[in-house]
Amino acid sequence: MKKRTSLLALAAIMTASTATAAMAADLAPPPPPAPEIRPSVADWTGPYIGVVGGGTCMETRDVYRTYSFTDNNGNGTYDPGIDTRDTAPSDELHFDMNGCGFTGGIVGGFNYQVDSFLFGIEGDWVWGGRTGDHDAYTFVPTTRREQDAYDIDWMTSLRIRTGILTTDSTLLYLTGGPAWIRGEMKDVNSGVGFKNTHFGWTIGGGVEHALTESIHLRAEYLFASFKRKDYGRFCTTCDIAVDIDKGMNQFHTFRAGVTWNFGLSNW
Repeated sequence: MKKRTSLLALAAIMTASTATAAMAADLAPPPPPAPEIRPSVADWTGPYIGVVGGGTCMETRDVYRTYSFTDNNGNGTYDPGIDTRDTAPSDELHFDMNGCGFTGGIVGGFNYQVDSFLFGIEGDWVWGGRTGDHDAYTFVPTTRREQDAYDIDWMTSLRIRTGILTTDSTLLYLTGGPAWIRGEMKDVNSGVGFKNTHFGWTIGGGVEHALTESIHLRAEYLFASFKRKDYGRFCTTCDIAVDIDKGMNQFHTFRAGVTWNFGLSNW
């Protein structure tokens, strides 16, 4: 009797196992695990605006051309007199004006991201102060020592920006385009100064990092060069007039900034 019961139990177990296997064969295989989706820290496509600040160093070359005596009244009304370039070529003097100063202002632009590449346009407007100076000597009629300085009123540029995202949140970029600078050439002793605006170009590069999707930090270097301009009749001692042909050869700007980015995916 026990033997018969055991055989019946074994038959039941085998039948159940066969049915379960048949049902499992009829079921579809389980789907593969879903890939891990990790959203990017920053969406780089869209407009942005921010602030920048740092230092600008100038390396310039000026040509001084002295003129004959003024009216000697010291009242700021200067008669340039006779141009001494025709009668005294040695009166054409050359001076280097170098130095560094702080510049800071606003920046804004638009980014467009394609895969790991970024293309965009950017503009900036910064203000400055005293950036360079030198000691000048004039020789009409005797040697005179004067200190001249150059103050940056403002600098602005409109640049193309292109780069590559080395990670989702870090951009390496190059930038360049037309630039303008306005400043004042000033006689430190008398306070007399003349202003002018120069057109030129700028090129540079930097690194930008997205702390969040909206807040980006950057550090960059820009080199700029501008066309020469004549600063007119310039009185250095209030009895001598000087014509300054100011070269704006090299300007080096090192600066950092923070921008607020408006990703188009959030619109």
